[in-house]
Amino acid sequence: SSGINAEYGAAKFAHEEGSSITRLALQFSTSDPRIPCTLVGSETRTQLLENIQVLNEEPRRDEQILINTIREKFFVGSHSWEGVGEEKFWTKVKNEMDKATSVYWKMQNATA
Repeated sequence: SSGINAEYGAAKFAHEEGSSITRLALQFSTSDPRIPCTLVGSETRTQLLENIQVLNEEPRRDEQILINTIREKFFVGSHSWEGVGEEKFWTKVKNEMDKATSVYWKMQNATA
């Protein structure tokens, strides 16, 4: 599964197992050394306090198993996003540089 359906299914599954996808996502992203930074957003003070509590706790063994189950069940094939955004960024930079270079040479030829 991928996209919205996988995310919805994972959230529903986590809830059915007595947890929340937010809690599990925070635990996963902050305990995996391959993820250098985790950005956390909160709409309310209560959510902020809950997120802080999760970040201050060590994941329980049953939650680690649940995280792995969700990854296998809903996100098979989603091993890594590394480089995907970066590749698109550099392609765009190259295209913009090519355009700028073309405009520059047209201007140089027009004034020569």
